[in-house]
Amino acid sequence: MSLIATVGPTGGVKNRLDIVEFVKNEKFCTLYVRALQAIQAREQHAYESFFQLAGIHGLPFTEWAKERPSVDPYLAGYCTHGQVLFPTWHRTYVSIYEQILQHAAIEVAKKFTVNPKDWVQAALDLRQPYWDWGFQLVPPDQIIKQEQISIVNYDGKPISVSNPFLRYHFNPIDPSFRPYPDFNTWPTTIRNPNAQKQEDIPGLIAKMKIEAPQIRDKTYSMLKYNDSWELFSNHGVYDDAHANSLEAVHDDIHVIVGYGRIRGHMTQPLFAAFDPIFWLHHANVDRLLSLWQALNPDVWVTPGLNRDGTMGIAPNTEVTKTTPLEPFYETTSKVWTSVPLPDTTKLGYSYPDFNNLVGGDKKLIRDAIHDLIDRRYGHAKPKAASNAALNLLSSFHGVTEDHDKELQMYDWSIHVTFKKFELKDSFSLLFYFAINDGNYDKKDSYVGSINAFRGTTPENCANCKANENLVQEGFIHLNSYIAARTGSFEPKDVHEYLKKNKLSYKIFTDEENVTLTSLKIKVEGLPLRLPPGQTHPKIDRSHAPTIFEDVITYVAA
Repeated sequence: MSLIATVGPTGGVKNRLDIVEFVKNEKFCTLYVRALQAIQAREQHAYESFFQLAGIHGLPFTEWAKERPSVDPYLAGYCTHGQVLFPTWHRTYVSIYEQILQHAAIEVAKKFTVNPKDWVQAALDLRQPYWDWGFQLVPPDQIIKQEQISIVNYDGKPISVSNPFLRYHFNPIDPSFRPYPDFNTWPTTIRNPNAQKQEDIPGLIAKMKIEAPQIRDKTYSMLKYNDSWELFSNHGVYDDAHANSLEAVHDDIHVIVGYGRIRGHMTQPLFAAFDPIFWLHHANVDRLLSLWQALNPDVWVTPGLNRDGTMGIAPNTEVTKTTPLEPFYETTSKVWTSVPLPDTTKLGYSYPDFNNLVGGDKKLIRDAIHDLIDRRYGHAKPKAASNAALNLLSSFHGVTEDHDKELQMYDWSIHVTFKKFELKDSFSLLFYFAINDGNYDKKDSYVGSINAFRGTTPENCANCKANENLVQEGFIHLNSYIAARTGSFEPKDVHEYLKKNKLSYKIFTDEENVTLTSLKIKVEGLPLRLPPGQTHPKIDRSHAPTIFEDVITYVAA
């Protein structure tokens, strides 16, 4: 039994908006800021407080809104990572946050003395915005750098207030944080901390600008080349994978935001949801789930192993679409499962991507979303004179022009696998071209990263200990670099290019003298074909991928 049912916001089905557009809407931005301030100010023991909502994900490992405590609950957060329920559990998680935030916004709206009915209606229309990091990795200034934010006061006049998008203030620091250095002393959440444990926002923005092209490529390939739920849903290792899962790209964003010279809150699953940007991030994760659903309308949650135990699900048990998604309940007595969750209207929201598509058949919707993904995340055809490889890339990974002959191309990527818990905490593998003193912090030489988003060590974390050998995989896509610099995707030319430019990697962690013995790296070229007159490429399964294992060099940090 739950004390709070997860029913979504009131006011009918409304769109969640891109944060870029959201902050331009005076009423939405004002209401969100005031509502976020209100729930952040609530006592941390209150179930509808920001602290308690964020604590569902990780620490303090306590049950949320339960009428009666469970007997010996598993010592972990509720969040589902590394398993097939990752997308659906987080769908309900964002919905309860959206629901409680909107309730606060409605109370805020009632305080306005100018056009009060308009403000109440705006609160009913308010939904959690999303940060489309695949399209624009650097979010608006209001989300990442403005200490003060301009909103409308209750009397209708402009006012500047402290910006709650930037951080959450702990009051007090919870006792459960004590075993975790830095996190047990930081009075607020912190992003991209430097060696002095201070937030480095200019450094974060610079890092985002370097990472943006790769995140865009990963988003595109994740949506286009994962045709089974196992491949799409989580960062476990599966046969025939050639693109990152939704969870793997999600991991990248967590680590990009949180990890500076040392780890910040977004880097740690135990603390990540306390950073207000978490909710913008996960609204987009949910949106990408909706886009993928449109491309694969007959595929939904398939059975898998819960390798990483949670508060609601014991480790090493099978999970399915009927597994309870604790602690989220449709009613106070009926727990949510994944079965009804393909339909977001049950939770009161949709996305602008589906405007004008409601009521269309599966093929119409699938084709429209394919085209949207091509335009938003693909490679546009170069306007100026360019080489044949760039033109070919735009046909395979962008808006395809008419063609009367079958087109063929290799899709090249770095394929990485490793044991997720081999090192003590979250870490990154950073790839770059080392020629001419290139390094991972230089835009002209940087290639991409693979990130382990994880908690603490198996030695002091119960839900890690049983999974010391859990293997994670990830991909970095190379075609945009290859096309621009070689003009050819042919194996011989690609091999020569990667060797000549000294494709290299480093392990980025604040541990000293680390080795990742489980790490396996190879470069793969997957044959693709684009039949005459068609716009969506297909993997050519009749030919095996080309694999290079001699083109990447490890560089000690």
